Amino acid sequence: MLNPTVTRLRNRFLLLIFALCSMAAKAETLPDVHPQVDVILSEAAAPDGVVFDIETLDANALNTLAPYVRKQIHLIRERFPDVDIAVVSHGAEEFALQKQAQSDNAALHDTFSQLTQSDGVSIYVCGAVGGLKGLSREDFPDFVSYSESGMAQLNDYKALGYQVVIIRQLSDSDRKALFDTPEKFIQP
Repeated sequence: MLNPTVTRLRNRFLLLIFALCSMAAKAETLPDVHPQVDVILSEAAAPDGVVFDIETLDANALNTLAPYVRKQIHLIRERFPDVDIAVVSHGAEEFALQKQAQSDNAALHDTFSQLTQSDGVSIYVCGAVGGLKGLSREDFPDFVSYSESGMAQLNDYKALGYQVVIIRQLSDSDRKALFDTPEKFIQP
């Protein structure tokens, strides 16, 4: 039988571990309605447009984020059917959209292809990030638009009055790391 003090400490330790795991799980959980989408939906008039900003160091992030983004787009389209919508992917996640990754990311390619064909959504990848892997426009399927700079593309949309919905965004230090040490984030 354990000493009562040891038992209390063990229980506190287990409770702390449980609390930390719960917090980590909550941090990764996306809300049903993105807070910025909720604001857009509450407006009386349609915005000039909406652009979704996705920028991560995770080459597999789009596989998880694409269904969520699709849901947010459909929520906006239910309220404002004619609003122009774009998605800009400008981190390591964009590599999942290249042609050679299509077989490994079939559901992702289908989701974004359907969004462009059925919903008129523009999908962009960043040429600066693609260039880190030696990619060019020809390395991406036709449903993907190749922008020289994802950040410049976002700024162009902002200048046109589009509302920006930030799905994931790198810190300045993470963005610097992507360009300074791309080999850490780019899979062959």
